[in-house]
Amino acid sequence: MVADEPVAAGRLDARRAAVFARARLRQGTRRVRIAFVPVLQASVGAALAWAIAHNGLGQPAPLFAPIATWVCLGFTKNRVPRNVAELGLGATIGVVVGELVALAFGAGWWQIGLVGLVGALIGRLLDHGDLFTMQCATNGLVVVGMDAFGLPGGIGARWIDALIGAVVAFVIAVLVPWTAAERPRRFARAALEEIAHTQDMLAGALRARDVEQLLDVASQLRALREVVDDFDAVLKTAADIVNLNPVLRGERPQIEELQRILALIRRTETTLAMLVRQSIGFTEQLSHLPGSVPLLEKSAAATHSLAAAVGGWNRPVRARELLTEVAAHSSPREVESDDWRPAALRSLVRALVVDLLQLTGLSRADATARLNDTRGAPFELEEPGPGDEASGIWGDEVGR
Repeated sequence: MVADEPVAAGRLDARRAAVFARARLRQGTRRVRIAFVPVLQASVGAALAWAIAHNGLGQPAPLFAPIATWVCLGFTKNRVPRNVAELGLGATIGVVVGELVALAFGAGWWQIGLVGLVGALIGRLLDHGDLFTMQCATNGLVVVGMDAFGLPGGIGARWIDALIGAVVAFVIAVLVPWTAAERPRRFARAALEEIAHTQDMLAGALRARDVEQLLDVASQLRALREVVDDFDAVLKTAADIVNLNPVLRGERPQIEELQRILALIRRTETTLAMLVRQSIGFTEQLSHLPGSVPLLEKSAAATHSLAAAVGGWNRPVRARELLTEVAAHSSPREVESDDWRPAALRSLVRALVVDLLQLTGLSRADATARLNDTRGAPFELEEPGPGDEASGIWGDEVGR
Protein backbone atom coordinates (compact mmCIF):
# COMPACT_ATOMS: atom_id res chain seq x y z
CA MET A 1 0.00 0.00 0.00
CA VAL A 2 2.73 2.48 0.95
CA ALA A 3 4.67 1.81 -2.24
CA ASP A 4 1.58 2.56 -4.32
CA GLU A 5 0.83 5.86 -2.60
CA PRO A 6 3.44 7.99 -4.50
CA VAL A 7 2.20 6.55 -7.79
CA ALA A 8 -1.42 7.34 -6.92
CA ALA A 9 -0.50 10.84 -5.77
CA GLY A 10 1.37 11.41 -9.01
CA ARG A 11 -1.66 10.34 -11.02
CA LEU A 12 -3.91 12.68 -9.07
CA ASP A 13 -1.52 15.58 -9.53
CA ALA A 14 -1.41 14.82 -13.24
CA ARG A 15 -5.20 14.75 -13.39
CA ARG A 16 -5.53 18.11 -11.68
CA ALA A 17 -2.87 19.52 -13.98
CA ALA A 18 -4.92 18.18 -16.90
CA VAL A 19 -8.02 19.96 -15.60
CA PHE A 20 -6.14 23.22 -15.45
CA ALA A 21 -4.53 22.55 -18.84
CA ARG A 22 -7.93 21.96 -20.48
CA ALA A 23 -9.20 25.22 -19.07
CA ARG A 24 -6.11 27.02 -20.33
CA LEU A 25 -6.61 25.43 -23.75
CA ARG A 26 -10.17 26.79 -23.88
CA GLN A 27 -8.82 30.24 -23.07
CA GLY A 28 -5.99 29.90 -25.60
CA THR A 29 -8.42 28.89 -28.32
CA ARG A 30 -10.46 32.01 -27.63
CA ARG A 31 -7.31 34.15 -27.81
CA VAL A 32 -6.23 32.62 -31.12
CA ARG A 33 -9.70 33.10 -32.58
CA ILE A 34 -9.60 36.84 -31.96
CA ALA A 35 -5.90 37.42 -32.69
CA PHE A 36 -6.12 37.79 -36.46
CA VAL A 37 -7.92 41.15 -36.57
CA PRO A 38 -5.61 43.07 -34.17
CA VAL A 39 -2.50 41.65 -35.87
CA LEU A 40 -3.91 42.70 -39.24
CA GLN A 41 -4.63 46.18 -37.91
CA ALA A 42 -1.10 46.52 -36.51
CA SER A 43 0.40 45.33 -39.79
CA VAL A 44 -1.70 47.71 -41.88
CA GLY A 45 -0.88 50.53 -39.45
CA ALA A 46 2.85 49.81 -39.75
CA ALA A 47 2.63 49.89 -43.54
CA LEU A 48 0.62 53.12 -43.42
CA ALA A 49 3.16 54.76 -41.09
CA TRP A 50 5.99 53.85 -43.48
CA ALA A 51 4.03 55.19 -46.46
CA ILE A 52 3.29 58.50 -44.73
CA ALA A 53 6.90 59.01 -43.65
CA HIS A 54 8.56 57.78 -46.86
CA ASN A 55 6.14 58.83 -49.59
CA GLY A 56 4.51 61.75 -47.85
CA LEU A 57 7.46 63.38 -46.10
CA GLY A 58 10.31 62.01 -48.18
CA GLN A 59 12.12 60.23 -45.34
CA PRO A 60 14.74 57.94 -46.94
CA ALA A 61 14.41 54.96 -44.56
CA PRO A 62 11.72 55.64 -41.92
CA LEU A 63 12.28 52.42 -40.00
CA PHE A 64 11.07 53.87 -36.71
CA ALA A 65 7.63 54.75 -38.11
CA PRO A 66 6.42 51.13 -38.54
CA ILE A 67 8.32 50.01 -35.44
CA ALA A 68 6.58 52.60 -33.28
CA THR A 69 3.17 51.72 -34.73
CA TRP A 70 3.63 48.01 -34.18
CA VAL A 71 5.04 48.37 -30.67
CA CYS A 72 2.17 50.66 -29.66
CA LEU A 73 -0.61 48.49 -31.11
CA GLY A 74 0.82 45.06 -30.40
CA PHE A 75 -1.10 41.88 -31.21
CA THR A 76 -4.16 42.29 -29.00
CA LYS A 77 -7.37 44.25 -29.18
CA ASN A 78 -6.87 45.32 -25.58
CA ARG A 79 -5.28 48.63 -26.60
CA VAL A 80 -5.59 51.11 -23.78
CA PRO A 81 -5.37 54.54 -25.48
CA ARG A 82 -3.36 55.97 -22.60
CA ASN A 83 -0.83 53.13 -22.87
CA VAL A 84 -0.61 53.52 -26.63
CA ALA A 85 0.12 57.22 -26.23
CA GLU A 86 2.73 56.54 -23.53
CA LEU A 87 4.49 53.93 -25.63
CA GLY A 88 4.51 56.24 -28.66
CA LEU A 89 5.87 59.12 -26.63
CA GLY A 90 8.50 56.88 -25.04
CA ALA A 91 9.62 55.64 -28.46
CA THR A 92 9.88 59.20 -29.77
CA ILE A 93 11.84 60.41 -26.75
CA GLY A 94 14.18 57.42 -27.05
CA VAL A 95 14.91 58.28 -30.67
CA VAL A 96 15.52 61.94 -29.76
CA VAL A 97 17.96 60.93 -27.02
CA GLY A 98 19.78 58.60 -29.39
CA GLU A 99 20.05 61.27 -32.07
CA LEU A 100 21.35 63.86 -29.62
CA VAL A 101 24.01 61.48 -28.32
CA ALA A 102 25.03 60.55 -31.89
CA LEU A 103 25.20 64.21 -32.91
CA ALA A 104 27.26 65.22 -29.87
CA PHE A 105 29.58 62.23 -29.44
CA GLY A 106 29.29 60.04 -32.53
CA ALA A 107 28.47 56.33 -32.46
CA GLY A 108 30.49 53.62 -30.75
CA TRP A 109 30.62 51.25 -27.81
CA TRP A 110 30.70 53.84 -25.05
CA GLN A 111 28.00 55.94 -26.74
CA ILE A 112 25.80 52.84 -26.63
CA GLY A 113 26.28 52.66 -22.87
CA LEU A 114 25.69 56.38 -22.48
CA VAL A 115 22.42 56.42 -24.41
CA GLY A 116 21.13 53.43 -22.45
CA LEU A 117 21.88 55.24 -19.19
CA VAL A 118 20.50 58.61 -20.22
CA GLY A 119 17.43 57.20 -21.98
CA ALA A 120 16.43 55.04 -19.02
CA LEU A 121 16.90 57.84 -16.48
CA ILE A 122 14.87 60.27 -18.59
CA GLY A 123 12.16 57.62 -18.87
CA ARG A 124 12.03 57.20 -15.09
CA LEU A 125 11.92 60.95 -14.67
CA LEU A 126 8.99 61.47 -17.02
CA ASP A 127 6.78 58.45 -16.27
CA HIS A 128 6.44 55.62 -13.77
CA GLY A 129 5.64 52.99 -16.41
CA ASP A 130 8.20 50.24 -17.08
CA LEU A 131 7.34 50.05 -20.79
CA PHE A 132 7.79 53.81 -21.18
CA THR A 133 11.31 53.57 -19.75
CA MET A 134 12.10 50.56 -21.94
CA GLN A 135 11.04 52.49 -25.03
CA CYS A 136 13.18 55.49 -24.08
CA ALA A 137 16.26 53.31 -23.64
CA THR A 138 15.89 50.72 -26.41
CA ASN A 139 15.00 53.16 -29.19
CA GLY A 140 18.01 55.29 -28.26
CA LEU A 141 20.21 52.20 -28.42
CA VAL A 142 18.87 51.32 -31.87
CA VAL A 143 19.54 54.84 -33.18
CA VAL A 144 23.16 54.87 -32.02
CA GLY A 145 23.63 51.32 -33.26
CA MET A 146 22.32 52.23 -36.71
CA ASP A 147 24.72 55.17 -36.88
CA ALA A 148 27.64 52.99 -35.80
CA PHE A 149 27.05 50.80 -38.86
CA GLY A 150 26.30 53.71 -41.16
CA LEU A 151 22.71 52.64 -41.83
CA PRO A 152 20.52 55.17 -43.67
CA GLY A 153 17.98 57.37 -41.93
CA GLY A 154 19.75 60.61 -41.23
CA ILE A 155 20.57 62.03 -37.83
CA GLY A 156 18.00 64.58 -36.73
CA ALA A 157 15.04 63.15 -38.68
CA ARG A 158 14.36 59.75 -37.13
CA TRP A 159 12.35 61.17 -34.24
CA ILE A 160 9.84 62.42 -36.82
CA ASP A 161 9.46 58.83 -38.07
CA ALA A 162 8.81 57.61 -34.53
CA LEU A 163 6.28 60.38 -33.93
CA ILE A 164 4.42 59.51 -37.15
CA GLY A 165 4.26 55.87 -36.10
CA ALA A 166 2.98 56.84 -32.65
CA VAL A 167 0.26 59.09 -34.07
CA VAL A 168 -0.89 56.42 -36.52
CA ALA A 169 -1.10 53.89 -33.68
CA PHE A 170 -3.07 56.23 -31.43
CA VAL A 171 -5.57 57.05 -34.18
CA ILE A 172 -6.09 53.34 -34.89
CA ALA A 173 -6.49 52.53 -31.19
CA VAL A 174 -9.15 55.20 -30.65
CA LEU A 175 -11.03 55.48 -33.94
CA VAL A 176 -10.84 52.05 -35.58
CA PRO A 177 -13.05 50.19 -33.04
CA TRP A 178 -16.59 50.34 -34.44
CA THR A 179 -17.89 49.14 -31.10
CA ALA A 180 -16.32 49.24 -27.65
CA ALA A 181 -18.73 46.94 -25.80
CA GLU A 182 -18.69 43.89 -28.07
CA ARG A 183 -15.33 42.55 -26.91
CA PRO A 184 -15.91 42.87 -23.15
CA ARG A 185 -19.30 41.21 -23.70
CA ARG A 186 -17.46 38.18 -25.12
CA PHE A 187 -15.15 38.10 -22.13
CA ALA A 188 -18.12 38.41 -19.76
CA ARG A 189 -19.72 35.45 -21.50
CA ALA A 190 -16.48 33.45 -21.18
CA ALA A 191 -16.30 34.21 -17.45
CA LEU A 192 -19.92 33.15 -16.93
CA GLU A 193 -19.34 29.95 -18.92
CA GLU A 194 -16.40 29.13 -16.65
CA ILE A 195 -18.64 29.74 -13.61
CA ALA A 196 -21.23 27.37 -15.07
CA HIS A 197 -18.55 24.78 -15.82
CA THR A 198 -17.27 25.06 -12.25
CA GLN A 199 -20.78 24.41 -10.90
CA ASP A 200 -21.17 21.38 -13.18
CA MET A 201 -17.87 19.96 -11.94
CA LEU A 202 -18.80 20.64 -8.31
CA ALA A 203 -22.20 18.98 -8.65
CA GLY A 204 -20.63 15.91 -10.26
CA ALA A 205 -17.96 15.64 -7.56
CA LEU A 206 -20.52 15.93 -4.75
CA ARG A 207 -22.77 13.35 -6.41
CA ALA A 208 -19.80 10.97 -6.70
CA ARG A 209 -18.71 11.78 -3.11
CA ASP A 210 -15.18 12.02 -4.47
CA VAL A 211 -12.72 14.29 -2.66
CA GLU A 212 -10.22 14.08 -5.49
CA GLN A 213 -12.78 15.36 -7.98
CA LEU A 214 -13.49 18.21 -5.57
CA LEU A 215 -9.80 19.07 -5.59
CA ASP A 216 -10.07 19.14 -9.38
CA VAL A 217 -12.74 21.83 -8.97
CA ALA A 218 -10.30 23.86 -6.89
CA SER A 219 -7.90 23.74 -9.85
CA GLN A 220 -10.71 24.94 -12.11
CA LEU A 221 -11.10 28.01 -9.88
CA ARG A 222 -7.60 29.11 -10.87
CA ALA A 223 -8.63 29.11 -14.51
CA LEU A 224 -11.78 31.03 -13.66
CA ARG A 225 -9.73 33.69 -11.90
CA GLU A 226 -7.60 34.20 -15.01
CA VAL A 227 -10.67 34.63 -17.24
CA VAL A 228 -12.15 37.20 -14.85
CA ASP A 229 -8.86 39.12 -14.77
CA ASP A 230 -8.85 39.19 -18.59
CA PHE A 231 -12.41 40.49 -18.57
CA ASP A 232 -11.38 43.23 -16.15
CA ALA A 233 -8.50 44.38 -18.36
CA VAL A 234 -10.59 44.38 -21.55
CA LEU A 235 -13.40 46.31 -19.87
CA LYS A 236 -11.04 49.04 -18.67
CA THR A 237 -9.81 49.50 -22.23
CA ALA A 238 -13.37 49.70 -23.56
CA ALA A 239 -14.24 52.36 -20.98
CA ASP A 240 -11.24 54.46 -22.08
CA ILE A 241 -12.21 54.16 -25.75
CA VAL A 242 -15.80 55.18 -25.08
CA ASN A 243 -14.60 58.27 -23.21
CA LEU A 244 -12.23 59.29 -26.04
CA ASN A 245 -14.27 58.40 -29.11
CA PRO A 246 -17.36 60.64 -29.45
CA VAL A 247 -18.92 58.23 -31.96
CA LEU A 248 -19.07 55.52 -29.29
CA ARG A 249 -20.47 57.60 -26.42
CA GLY A 250 -23.84 55.90 -26.91
CA GLU A 251 -22.31 52.63 -25.65
CA ARG A 252 -21.62 54.07 -22.21
CA PRO A 253 -24.73 52.44 -20.63
CA GLN A 254 -23.50 49.04 -21.85
CA ILE A 255 -20.06 49.66 -20.38
CA GLU A 256 -21.59 50.68 -17.04
CA GLU A 257 -23.71 47.53 -17.02
CA LEU A 258 -20.65 45.40 -17.81
CA GLN A 259 -18.82 47.06 -14.91
CA ARG A 260 -21.72 46.02 -12.68
CA ILE A 261 -21.51 42.48 -14.08
CA LEU A 262 -17.77 42.36 -13.41
CA ALA A 263 -18.26 43.37 -9.77
CA LEU A 264 -20.88 40.64 -9.34
CA ILE A 265 -18.74 38.03 -11.10
CA ARG A 266 -15.93 38.84 -8.64
CA ARG A 267 -18.37 38.28 -5.79
CA THR A 268 -19.63 35.03 -7.35
CA GLU A 269 -16.04 33.84 -7.72
CA THR A 270 -15.49 34.39 -3.98
CA THR A 271 -18.73 32.56 -3.11
CA LEU A 272 -17.74 29.63 -5.32
CA ALA A 273 -14.33 29.42 -3.67
CA MET A 274 -15.97 29.24 -0.23
CA LEU A 275 -18.43 26.63 -1.49
CA VAL A 276 -15.69 24.45 -2.96
CA ARG A 277 -13.52 24.73 0.15
CA GLN A 278 -16.38 23.71 2.45
CA SER A 279 -17.42 20.92 0.09
CA ILE A 280 -13.94 19.41 0.33
CA GLY A 281 -13.85 19.60 4.11
CA PHE A 282 -17.41 18.36 4.65
CA THR A 283 -16.99 15.46 2.20
CA GLU A 284 -13.80 14.37 3.96
CA GLN A 285 -15.70 14.41 7.28
CA LEU A 286 -19.15 13.16 6.29
CA SER A 287 -18.92 11.69 2.76
CA HIS A 288 -22.62 12.10 1.88
CA LEU A 289 -23.98 15.66 1.68
CA PRO A 290 -27.63 15.56 0.59
CA GLY A 291 -29.64 18.53 -0.57
CA SER A 292 -27.27 20.57 -2.74
CA VAL A 293 -26.50 18.63 -5.92
CA PRO A 294 -29.86 19.19 -7.72
CA LEU A 295 -29.71 22.90 -6.89
CA LEU A 296 -26.18 23.18 -8.26
CA GLU A 297 -27.10 21.35 -11.47
CA LYS A 298 -30.07 23.61 -12.11
CA SER A 299 -28.04 26.68 -11.16
CA ALA A 300 -25.33 25.64 -13.65
CA ALA A 301 -27.93 25.32 -16.42
CA ALA A 302 -29.20 28.79 -15.55
CA THR A 303 -25.66 30.18 -15.68
CA HIS A 304 -25.12 28.70 -19.15
CA SER A 305 -28.31 30.48 -20.24
CA LEU A 306 -27.14 33.69 -18.56
CA ALA A 307 -23.79 33.51 -20.36
CA ALA A 308 -25.50 33.17 -23.75
CA ALA A 309 -27.83 36.10 -22.95
CA VAL A 310 -25.00 38.40 -21.87
CA GLY A 311 -22.88 37.41 -24.88
CA GLY A 312 -25.73 38.30 -27.23
CA TRP A 313 -26.81 41.23 -25.05
CA ASN A 314 -30.32 39.85 -24.64
CA ARG A 315 -32.54 40.03 -21.59
CA PRO A 316 -31.71 36.96 -19.42
CA VAL A 317 -35.33 35.98 -18.88
CA ARG A 318 -34.81 32.21 -18.90
CA ALA A 319 -31.83 32.38 -16.55
CA ARG A 320 -33.82 34.49 -14.09
CA GLU A 321 -36.75 32.07 -14.21
CA LEU A 322 -34.52 29.04 -13.54
CA LEU A 323 -32.68 30.76 -10.70
CA THR A 324 -35.96 31.91 -9.16
CA GLU A 325 -37.09 28.27 -9.13
CA VAL A 326 -33.83 27.27 -7.43
CA ALA A 327 -34.21 30.06 -4.87
CA ALA A 328 -37.76 28.87 -4.10
CA HIS A 329 -36.39 25.47 -2.98
CA SER A 330 -33.16 26.50 -1.32
CA SER A 331 -34.01 26.70 2.36
CA PRO A 332 -31.47 24.88 4.59
CA ARG A 333 -34.41 23.78 6.73
CA GLU A 334 -35.58 21.50 3.92
CA VAL A 335 -32.42 19.37 4.03
CA GLU A 336 -33.21 15.91 5.36
CA SER A 337 -30.24 15.24 7.61
CA ASP A 338 -29.54 15.16 11.32
CA ASP A 339 -26.06 16.62 10.69
CA TRP A 340 -25.56 20.39 10.42
CA ARG A 341 -23.07 20.24 7.54
CA PRO A 342 -25.48 19.50 4.64
CA ALA A 343 -27.61 22.47 5.73
CA ALA A 344 -24.53 24.68 5.99
CA LEU A 345 -23.47 23.69 2.47
CA ARG A 346 -26.93 24.49 1.12
CA SER A 347 -26.66 27.94 2.72
CA LEU A 348 -23.58 28.58 0.60
CA VAL A 349 -25.39 27.31 -2.51
CA ARG A 350 -28.19 29.71 -1.71
CA ALA A 351 -25.71 32.59 -1.43
CA LEU A 352 -24.40 31.61 -4.87
CA VAL A 353 -27.94 31.67 -6.28
CA VAL A 354 -28.46 35.19 -4.91
CA ASP A 355 -25.24 36.34 -6.64
CA LEU A 356 -26.40 34.81 -9.92
CA LEU A 357 -29.87 36.36 -9.61
CA GLN A 358 -28.20 39.75 -9.29
CA LEU A 359 -26.26 38.97 -12.46
CA THR A 360 -29.61 38.67 -14.25
CA GLY A 361 -30.25 42.31 -13.33
CA LEU A 362 -31.97 42.17 -9.95
CA SER A 363 -31.00 44.22 -6.94
CA ARG A 364 -29.68 42.32 -3.94
CA ALA A 365 -32.89 43.12 -2.07
CA ASP A 366 -35.07 41.64 -4.82
CA ALA A 367 -32.80 38.62 -5.31
CA THR A 368 -32.86 37.83 -1.57
CA ALA A 369 -36.62 38.29 -1.41
CA ARG A 370 -37.00 35.37 -3.84
CA LEU A 371 -35.60 32.90 -1.33
CA ASN A 372 -38.40 30.65 -0.16
CA ASP A 373 -38.04 31.28 3.57
CA THR A 374 -38.15 35.07 3.14
CA ARG A 375 -41.63 34.77 1.59
CA GLY A 376 -41.06 37.87 -0.51
CA ALA A 377 -40.32 40.08 2.48
CA PRO A 378 -38.34 43.23 1.67
CA PHE A 379 -34.64 43.04 2.39
CA GLU A 380 -32.70 46.15 3.34
CA LEU A 381 -28.92 46.45 3.09
CA GLU A 382 -27.13 48.55 5.66
CA GLU A 383 -24.17 49.20 3.34
CA PRO A 384 -24.91 48.28 -0.30
CA GLY A 385 -21.86 47.13 -2.23
CA PRO A 386 -20.93 47.28 -5.92
CA GLY A 387 -23.67 45.67 -8.00
CA ASP A 388 -26.25 45.62 -5.18
CA GLU A 389 -28.44 48.08 -7.04
CA ALA A 390 -30.73 46.86 -9.82
CA SER A 391 -29.41 46.85 -13.35
CA GLY A 392 -30.12 49.97 -15.35
CA ILE A 393 -30.89 47.76 -18.36
CA TRP A 394 -32.36 44.51 -17.04
CA GLY A 395 -33.43 45.53 -13.55
CA ASP A 396 -37.19 45.17 -13.99
CA GLU A 397 -39.49 42.42 -12.82
CA VAL A 398 -39.50 40.34 -16.02
CA GLY A 399 -39.21 36.65 -15.20
CA ARG A 400 -40.22 37.03 -11.56
